Amino acid sequence: MSHKAGFEIVRVADIPWEDRRNVDNWPSRAGMYCDDQPNQLCIRLIDYPKGSTEPRHVHGGMHATTVLKHHTIVDGVTLRPLDVVLGPSNEPHGPLHYPDSCQLLSAFQGSYYHSEVEKLSTEKHYRLIQQEQLPWVAGANGEQVKTLVDRGCGRLLVQAIKFAPGGTMPARSYGKMHSALIAFGSAEVDDVKLGAWDFLRVMDAAHGVVKFPQGATLLALTMR
Repeated sequence: MSHKAGFEIVRVADIPWEDRRNVDNWPSRAGMYCDDQPNQLCIRLIDYPKGSTEPRHVHGGMHATTVLKHHTIVDGVTLRPLDVVLGPSNEPHGPLHYPDSCQLLSAFQGSYYHSEVEKLSTEKHYRLIQQEQLPWVAGANGEQVKTLVDRGCGRLLVQAIKFAPGGTMPARSYGKMHSALIAFGSAEVDDVKLGAWDFLRVMDAAHGVVKFPQGATLLALTMR
């Protein structure tokens, strides 16, 4: 972890991993990017091996889990990169099948321990979100923005932000954003070069410039 131009930078190569068999006996591992306890927001990279299944489950918290690589099959629907599983609080969801290995970004509000809910919710918020069905809209600085999750996950807003080669995120332009993963492409913050699945957390609303010489797509998380 390092700090530069108002950002906390976490490289994917440096995140600590946990074998989830030790937690819930599921055949996967979880790498921690950020555990923001004041906001009860935990952001992790989840890695499932080829041929595994995440069983139907329920938990006290809620999550927006975005596919980064390969695919998962849920309720007969195939989810591919930038598609999202919205797992609500107190509501069973799954199973999720991973015919190939699959990597996902999990943004979790509240407890991520499974099957500890005594009373199920009477409301239904479970959703499978396919990004190809959603529009790109023009941002203020030449970027393209696609809103993936705008409701059903507490205060969390999840967006894909696409920058063309040579694009920039100007200083102070995303001060309200909590954090972002470089889903595809690369970025530069001052003299620091970042690649796919490296992570930026906004620590200062007056953050510096982020450059995208070869272009990039960010998976951006905002706490409203």
